Amino acid sequence: MTTSLASPVPPHAAGRTLLDWLASRFTYHDATAWGAELLAGRVRRNGAVAAADDRLQAGDRIAYTPAPPPPQPDLRLPILHDDADLVAVDKPPHLAAHRDGAFGRNVLLPELERRLGAASALQLVHRLDRETSGVLLLARHAAAVRAVQQQFASGQVGKRYVALVRGRVRDDAFVIDAPIGPAGGAIAHQRAVLPAAARHARPARTDGRVLERFAAHTLVELTPHTGRTHQLRVHLAHLGHPIEGDVLYGEPADRYRAFTAHLKAGGDPRWPGQRPAGRHLLHAQRLSLRHPRTGAELVLEAAPPPDFTATALLG
Repeated sequence: MTTSLASPVPPHAAGRTLLDWLASRFTYHDATAWGAELLAGRVRRNGAVAAADDRLQAGDRIAYTPAPPPPQPDLRLPILHDDADLVAVDKPPHLAAHRDGAFGRNVLLPELERRLGAASALQLVHRLDRETSGVLLLARHAAAVRAVQQQFASGQVGKRYVALVRGRVRDDAFVIDAPIGPAGGAIAHQRAVLPAAARHARPARTDGRVLERFAAHTLVELTPHTGRTHQLRVHLAHLGHPIEGDVLYGEPADRYRAFTAHLKAGGDPRWPGQRPAGRHLLHAQRLSLRHPRTGAELVLEAAPPPDFTATALLG
């Protein structure tokens, strides 16, 4: 793995020990973890292996190369539908749909093309966040992409999700009709509920109903009638019941920044010890549409994975 941290020591850090500076400056590891990385020889100072008690000087070059990740196991990737036009899979969590930023490994498209044969040039018809599990639809050619995306744009595609949210939702059924747009903070891709008259606000509606209440969580079924970025995550946080494990919409911004720093350092995206389920618990359970060639109704379903119930029963 290539070096993921290369930083000069600023003047105000001169005289501090390397361990103290690393633990306070790069908080994706605590002092104990940084100590282990130093003992393993993964941190260098000015090109030489560094020690925890090294006293820093302004301008020192600190480089950190994390251990290579363990080999990825063969991915569980059940195929729900496969014909000359469309492929649908039950996407597991922690699997990015395409190569993006910190998620260059464990990517769905190349793995699925490998399984279906080198001649299969697949294109995503819609997207699911990396941590979201469930039904994901792909097309084998551009005409199928256009036909299905037109159905998405015109609201003809039926979508149903389930989510495990924090707290006990009061009403058995609810509607969240609240515009969504950029949050406007330091995290560029974060969205928020905005006043309808706000410049970048776009209408967004989600219908929901309670499936089961637990001691500290509620399992809800969700039907989005629009397709805004992060719509379900934003709407549930706005309701006061963020999705369990959602670092972006259910935690303070500094915790999210620590999470992204952890990823950039090559850390496990599940962030062990930080989230009970290791991900946000959102699952695309059902997708229904008209087949682009035959016009027949195509219904695709995938049951939620067991981490939903396991997390709920933890309280």
